[in-house]
Amino acid sequence: MQTFLARLQLFFKLGLIIILSLVVSGCMQEQDSRTQLEKIKAAKELHVKTIYGPANYYIEGNKPAGLEYELLKQFSDYLGVELIIHPYHSLKTMLEANSTKDKPFALSAAGLTRTKKRLTEYRMGPSYYEVKQLLIYRKGSLRPRNLQQIVDPIYVVKSSSHEEYVQKLQRKHPELNITYKTFPDEEILFSNLEAGNIKLAIADDTSLSQHQYYYPHLNKAFILDNELDIVWLMDKNDDDSLANAVLAFFTLQQVSGKMEQLQEKYFGHIDTFDFVDTRTFLRRVDSQLPKYEALFRQYAGQLDWRLLAAVSYQESHWNPKAKSPTGVRGMMMLTWPTAREFGVTSRIDAEQSVRAGSAYLAKLINRLPDTISEHEKPWFALAAYNIGYSHLIDARKITAKLGGNENSWTEVKDIIPLLQQRKWHQYTRFGYARGNEAIKYVSNIRKYYDSLRWFDEQINLSEQVARDVGFKLSTRTELRLVAGDR
Repeated sequence: MQTFLARLQLFFKLGLIIILSLVVSGCMQEQDSRTQLEKIKAAKELHVKTIYGPANYYIEGNKPAGLEYELLKQFSDYLGVELIIHPYHSLKTMLEANSTKDKPFALSAAGLTRTKKRLTEYRMGPSYYEVKQLLIYRKGSLRPRNLQQIVDPIYVVKSSSHEEYVQKLQRKHPELNITYKTFPDEEILFSNLEAGNIKLAIADDTSLSQHQYYYPHLNKAFILDNELDIVWLMDKNDDDSLANAVLAFFTLQQVSGKMEQLQEKYFGHIDTFDFVDTRTFLRRVDSQLPKYEALFRQYAGQLDWRLLAAVSYQESHWNPKAKSPTGVRGMMMLTWPTAREFGVTSRIDAEQSVRAGSAYLAKLINRLPDTISEHEKPWFALAAYNIGYSHLIDARKITAKLGGNENSWTEVKDIIPLLQQRKWHQYTRFGYARGNEAIKYVSNIRKYYDSLRWFDEQINLSEQVARDVGFKLSTRTELRLVAGDR
């Protein structure tokens, strides 16, 4: 009898456990029934993986920057949640990082290419820009012009689409003498190519363009693949909520023109590369800039001192006695009317020239209407610095008459060269202007500015590396090379 009662009690206990388990399971199922998007909005946080890089994510002046960062911030604002960025130093580490309770990754965004392999592993958002896949070599070494001429090892970033491409290439062309080795990140890959430690590498055209101003020996051998789509990666599952939100967001970005503005901000000035000019610039960063850096910092005011230094380099190559055929002079190439307006008594006095040039550029920026976004105002102001504010206004008016957006630098910069053509400038208030020169002027300054910003980003890291290995670095070039070899 006791055995029967004991068994009966055990049966009821087991039954109670099963019932409680079903209740708990039902609660969990009810909680899990929410879509991924609903969970993100409930948590009020969007967790995203990315990698450090000039087009992805970096810290500048204690503030985050990068095309991917700005795009992700706009997406998180669109969802009404806080953006939580989780940056990694290598693509492989980022892709291998799994979601946890504290890091519920919603997506990965790092200039990632759509590939067949990734299509089997991830859900993908729409393409928001395209890149070309290039074989890159170092100037001064043998340049292969087709696949059959490749004999040296090809280097790629670990777990990148380029690694996948080389593996496919080896399977497709077993007769080729091709081996490949991987690097943990693109910065180290490029610095080793610049230093001559390696001879061939694969990278996107946008990455090459962005890095040529720090590593001028990098050059394209030939194009391997055209029009590769850049996308966001999401977990592959049956939940369409996040993917649908991403699609709706990118549709709005394209319709509103915001995507175009963002691409202009990060890629709009990297379409051309001048090897000789870049080499000269890098040498003068070491030899001339240290003499005047304190002046640029002192008189920058609300401007970034590196932008002021970039303008001065474009104007005079940091030569205080520079003179043009038109009569402008000094570090900032001031006309006499502008010099007098800002109290300059000697245009070849470096301090007076930098002070006045900074004040004049700031004045031009402040004159621009608030309908122009803050991050684009400097480009409009630089065009005005070169051809005059009145000619810039003429170009904006023509842009508007043609149905364009006079507040978009992307659109106005295509119109400014029309001021050279009589059929256009005859109907403007201020007439002819050297528009093509102004566009090249702005583009050059943006390149120099990007280079100076990159140098500054590397200096802290490089100095730490130098201290670790026990030697002193005296030039920015040395700092740059050590940073690349980290």
